[in-house]
Amino acid sequence: MTHSVEAGTVLPFFSSEHWQRQAVLCQWFSTLMFKEPDDATLAAYQAGDATPLLNWLSEDGLQTETGALRSAIAGLSVFEHPRLELAADFATLFLSDARHSAAPYASCYLTERGGFMAEPARRMAARLENAGVMLPAEVKEPADHLAVMLDYLAGGYRQLAEQDASAGGDTLKGIGQFLEQELCSWLPAFYQRCRQARVASTFYPALAGLITAFCQNRQQETRT
Repeated sequence: MTHSVEAGTVLPFFSSEHWQRQAVLCQWFSTLMFKEPDDATLAAYQAGDATPLLNWLSEDGLQTETGALRSAIAGLSVFEHPRLELAADFATLFLSDARHSAAPYASCYLTERGGFMAEPARRMAARLENAGVMLPAEVKEPADHLAVMLDYLAGGYRQLAEQDASAGGDTLKGIGQFLEQELCSWLPAFYQRCRQARVASTFYPALAGLITAFCQNRQQETRT
């Protein structure tokens, strides 16, 4: 986005619609990282239901990453039972021993020994408590699970969409700090682990690449 303004002019924040779009995308990513899609969802994706979301991301400059996910979705047609293949990939990548998988927990990347439930999990739990967010009873994951963190980020964008420009500065600053310190600090390593894993479909490696690039874009956005 370009602006033609006089020097010293305070630029307005992006539109409410822009922030709402980011919230929708974060929520979609969170859903995909929480559990593998069921048959109906996969059929919907193969029929093009994910196209509007992918188009938004392409418009944001992520053509390469969205192209990879589009190709992965199209490639599911070669499997007789794509849901089962994705379920197996999900388990291989995200549910196996953290030393041999792409565990979706910040603690596994931001601590010296790569363990679970470390300081990143405690920081994230404190963020949720301060925001008055209670995880659903069915969510048994630590607070630093990527799905939980993306859901929290979606909430930040929804809050920003509801604020006017004069009140949104602190919220945007907080989102920027969260992205820099709690997500972009480990997502590239997570993506590399996904790329190196032996999986049947490229769906989850492509998704990890897209989430990583999306968060990096959003972090840069907070600096404009």
